[in-house]
Amino acid sequence: MPLIAPYFPELALAGVALILILFARRISSPSFALAAVLFASVLSAGLAFRAPVADEFARFFKILFSATLALSAMLSLRRLSEEHVPWSEYFSLLLLATTGMMLAASAKDLLMLYLGLELMALSSYILVGIERDRPQATEAAFKYFVLGSFASAVLLYGAALAWGFSGGHLEFAAIADALSGRSLTTEPLIGVAVALMIGGLAFKISAVPFHAWAPDAYEGAGAPIAAFLAVGSKIAGFAVLGRVCLTAFPDFWNAWSLILSILAVLSMVIGNLLALPQKNVKRMLAYSSIAHAGYALLGVLGGTPMDFASTASYLFAYAFMTLGAFAVVIRLGERGEDLTGYEGLAEQSPWTAGLMLLFLLSLTGIPPTAGFAAKFLVFRSALASGYTLLAVLGVLCSVISAFFYLRVAVLMYMKPALRDRPDRLSAPVALALGIAAGVVLLSGVFPESFSEWGRMSTSAMVPFEP
Repeated sequence: MPLIAPYFPELALAGVALILILFARRISSPSFALAAVLFASVLSAGLAFRAPVADEFARFFKILFSATLALSAMLSLRRLSEEHVPWSEYFSLLLLATTGMMLAASAKDLLMLYLGLELMALSSYILVGIERDRPQATEAAFKYFVLGSFASAVLLYGAALAWGFSGGHLEFAAIADALSGRSLTTEPLIGVAVALMIGGLAFKISAVPFHAWAPDAYEGAGAPIAAFLAVGSKIAGFAVLGRVCLTAFPDFWNAWSLILSILAVLSMVIGNLLALPQKNVKRMLAYSSIAHAGYALLGVLGGTPMDFASTASYLFAYAFMTLGAFAVVIRLGERGEDLTGYEGLAEQSPWTAGLMLLFLLSLTGIPPTAGFAAKFLVFRSALASGYTLLAVLGVLCSVISAFFYLRVAVLMYMKPALRDRPDRLSAPVALALGIAAGVVLLSGVFPESFSEWGRMSTSAMVPFEP
């Protein structure tokens, strides 16, 4: 029992996924299936909170993944009805993808890391193309699969090199011990192993130049799946990145911090610049998520758990403000996917426009929202670690992002309405919007609370440096 106890949250999700598959013919209502998924997510979060887990790092991310699953499932019900998606397959894949995310985040060895990431990836490929009647979804799924397979191969090759140079060790701590005191000057292939593993994980977080899949996948997939990928896949990638860099390769900080700083600069600059001309809101949010990957990377550069704590806090805020923005897109239906669909929205649906404004302000980093507190933490971490230029660049890129975020606000509040009023707000979407908005506001008003949780999540990874 002690060996399996840390995996109770994953078993809960996988068990409900199996039930939905086996009893699909007996469960006649997608609403019942949604209730089962919500039950699984609450149970999983409760088990992660109370049951023994690998460490506080795993606990933090398992609870965050459970919340992401619940909100994504609530946002999906309307889409399932409109596109006639097989709901048993859909919800089962959501559960399995989240199971993979949890396994990857709690992994302490190369084998579990790879199994978790592949379970997440394979489920995600199918989810992107699950709307079989839409050619855009099929095309996006194929591109995602091809690029994702290549990234997985790169990651696996890097892991194989790390395994070989460590003398056949799979555990991160054992790899770190085996490589301690060794130099990249005399053994440059160790640096190749580090670079390959980071390259494979950079695909998961959609960092430039490994970002090409994200805009097409987000635009081609249904909005609920785009939201799930934008949040879940990215956070899982960062969780694994933190594990690998801080626990497997701590002695090679100079090498991987240089790689990550380059990825951060490219992601912040290119992500924001490419978001400026976008007319499709999902595509704009895709490039926005690329830029946010760059901001979050700033917290990893210092090379200590205290620095990564700022990234963990950033990911927490990013999850809810991004899911909230996608929730508004889903609430508006097809109208919400094009910028012109937001013209006059404040006149037709003041609450919807107000919530969208809140999420856009948070994504920009304007107080008193979670986005401001999160950016403050990662910029402060970068400054404390000596990356002053990168912190300044992050602030400048945030200013650039205001142009495309607040452009939506201008359309909502300063343009006349040219389309019919949005349909009535469904209860699941309303609940998801309320939860996301509440977290974004409370985390901005009380930033110390959520930043403290981020700090606690990394305190047990490795000893803090004095």
